[in-house]
Amino acid sequence: MTPLLDWLNAIAASGRLAEIAMAVLVAELALFLFVYRAPAARRTLIFNTASGLALMAALRAALIGHGALVIAGFLSLGFAMHLGELWFRHRAFTKTPEPPPSPRD
Repeated sequence: MTPLLDWLNAIAASGRLAEIAMAVLVAELALFLFVYRAPAARRTLIFNTASGLALMAALRAALIGHGALVIAGFLSLGFAMHLGELWFRHRAFTKTPEPPPSPRD
């Protein structure tokens, strides 16, 4: 094998690949929290990132040989965070704007 493939296999087997992905997700969250100031957008971003982090943690657990219970726990956590994100998105899309005030005569 080439040195690059050896290196990729080594970081995948050690779980470092998932850790790198998790670090990128956290950096991305920090950037987007700086850019988006609206509380609704921030909640959605946080839950989306938490869901992704849980999935990456499940991947890492599988790569380093943890049992099915640990992997299922991380996947369940990711699902719960995904449901939270969907709930906040649903609330954002179904909010009706306030009607304009009627003119007073």
